Amino acid sequence: MIVASCRANFTATNSLAKANAYRNFTNPALSTAFSDLTKDEFLAQAASKHVCILVHGYNNPMENVMNAYWGLVQSMRDTQLIGPNCYGLVVGFAWPGFQSAPGFFPALKNAKKSGPFLSDLINDLGTVAQSIDIQTHSLGARVALTALSNPKKVLIENLITSAPAVDNDILETDRDFFASLNSCKRCFIYHSKHDSALKFGFKFGDIFDGIHDALGLTGPANKEKTLKDNPNLYVVDCSGRVKDHGGYRNVPQYYEHWKKVRSGEIADRYGVLA
Repeated sequence: MIVASCRANFTATNSLAKANAYRNFTNPALSTAFSDLTKDEFLAQAASKHVCILVHGYNNPMENVMNAYWGLVQSMRDTQLIGPNCYGLVVGFAWPGFQSAPGFFPALKNAKKSGPFLSDLINDLGTVAQSIDIQTHSLGARVALTALSNPKKVLIENLITSAPAVDNDILETDRDFFASLNSCKRCFIYHSKHDSALKFGFKFGDIFDGIHDALGLTGPANKEKTLKDNPNLYVVDCSGRVKDHGGYRNVPQYYEHWKKVRSGEIADRYGVLA
């Protein structure tokens, strides 16, 4: 599995590198089983392929990131999300999201600072890949939305956010990331009311710009406004299947829905994960 990292020394949890670095990991059970890649070597592996970039949340040492990414890749293989007519390459993106509960506050700043590195990755891939999707978890949504905030620079097919740890009005016309939706053909919000991490911790962790519910808990704050102002935004209520913050990766129906997204199938603007 190829990982692009903007972490200092590739693995640091709290500081940024000067540029993205690339490694090809070959053994899920052995973190030292990898080879370094140049950017050109990395891009050669992405040439003419449908590429998916995975973006993790905060409070993740590199070992946890790799465990999560290997698990996602295996589930994607099991549901044929990786293979003919689907993704030919999955790239994990590692950003310094700190490694402690109080780390949420500095992790917010690092998520914003990491956005340009993800933007660089997207733009580089855009020169060779057939298409690009991004899948995020938790605070990874802020990294991706920051990367996509300048629509003149990047363009992807689908932004797939699970449990997004951002304000539930953040995509409205007068908020931070409304313009980010212009950089993707479709954006999907997967949320669950049973997400206790977002239900009890998010409001206070993101208190500096006011107290809001998380987008990944309740979906957008205003359904009518979303339907009117965000024509490429799709909302999927996963409460019937997902019972905790990291539960998406263990739900087969999530991958089946994701596969339909990848195929370009028309989706309900507000749907339920069956």
